[in-house]
Amino acid sequence: MRDIIWQSFLSSMAGGILSLDRTAAMQIMVSRPLVAAPVTGYIFGDVMMGLFIGLLLELLCIGGLPIGGHIPSHEIMLAVIITAVSIAGHKVLSSVDHAVFQWISVDAGVFIAAGFAILLILPTDIICRKVDAAARVLNVRFFNKVLADIDKGVFRGIGMNNLKGAAVFFILNTSLLFVLSLTGMLLAYMLLPLLPAAVSASLSLAVAAAFIVGFAYGYSILQSKRSMPVFLVATFFIITVVVVMSR
Repeated sequence: MRDIIWQSFLSSMAGGILSLDRTAAMQIMVSRPLVAAPVTGYIFGDVMMGLFIGLLLELLCIGGLPIGGHIPSHEIMLAVIITAVSIAGHKVLSSVDHAVFQWISVDAGVFIAAGFAILLILPTDIICRKVDAAARVLNVRFFNKVLADIDKGVFRGIGMNNLKGAAVFFILNTSLLFVLSLTGMLLAYMLLPLLPAAVSASLSLAVAAAFIVGFAYGYSILQSKRSMPVFLVATFFIITVVVVMSR
């Protein structure tokens, strides 16, 4: 239990820092699932699972950009939490008596655990987006303070108010990441051993559905001739990872 809490804390801190890249600072694309999920996987000791989740979520969220007042799916929170829960679920399935899951290999547990995490965590994106919206509302006061200082000819507080705005995003995102990841992991430890083998096996269908939806969505976003080679290469890479992990 202590290890779970510590790993959840570390992954939440890492996710909170990377989430600043989304709108608050830097914006060099390190907040994308392709980066955040493998980082989370490294913290939990399973980089391959992180890479797999990152590739899958990158397809699903490839067109969602927080431009202006638009708040898309919070891809980095989903990447961190789903990766954490997937790794926890895989550990649970690996320790379950194989007489119960006699027609499920340990490697198939990767897809079962990922399917469980996707179905459990995707609905929480509503909460993640509400927290993101709340952070923007809170930061309005810092923005108004900067405008007021500029009108008065005072410029020394601009940097500090920018840092305060970034701190609001970091604190809210890190706190929510910790709560949701820890809750999801505990649910994985409690629920997965209780599920019948047939139900557990069907969870892998959620991964297939997510891949199909992501493929269709990615195709609709990147349908120009210049983008098509990149899309096809990325898709081939994802399929290769899936094949390798299923062996």
